[in-house]
Amino acid sequence: MNRIFSYVITHDTGFAPNPYGGILTLATCKPKIRKAGKAGDWLLGTGSKKTVGSGRLVYAAQIAEVRPLAEYGANPIYNFKIPRLSGASWHRHGDNIYWVDAHGEWHQRRNLHHSIEHMKRDLSGENVLVCNEFWYFGKQAPPFPDELKFLVKDGPGHKTDSTPRHFDILKSWLSSFQPGMHGIPFL
Repeated sequence: MNRIFSYVITHDTGFAPNPYGGILTLATCKPKIRKAGKAGDWLLGTGSKKTVGSGRLVYAAQIAEVRPLAEYGANPIYNFKIPRLSGASWHRHGDNIYWVDAHGEWHQRRNLHHSIEHMKRDLSGENVLVCNEFWYFGKQAPPFPDELKFLVKDGPGHKTDSTPRHFDILKSWLSSFQPGMHGIPFL
């Protein structure tokens, strides 16, 4: 049975999630969601009081694939998600920051968002969630309609829902928007 994972995004920078390059990925933060998420599940990132405001949808995405972090870091098809400190501004927010050497040791690529202190927590999520179909609003986050406000998580952690009717309501609302990027990150 598919689930909807809902959580508050306190730092919307384009790093976690990373909506760039035509796919949305969640490769850092939210380790419990990344460890539990399966293809077909949905992710909802909602605004915080300090950003776009609570009760607003920063992004929604359906998980297409679940990739182990080591594969994500080594597979050349995801090289465009490696952070680059020069070039287009979105390159600076790449989330492909972990890789394993020939001895099985993990390393962190230079990036603007996570220091080495984040490594243990990030690696505990084990996976990267890859979403081909997504709606990313960032600063332009629309308010949830009344019939979906129950999906909004308040505070830390996440909540899940697996009620089939709730998927239908969510998909119906999202169909009023084109998939893809509709705004830039709040920060």
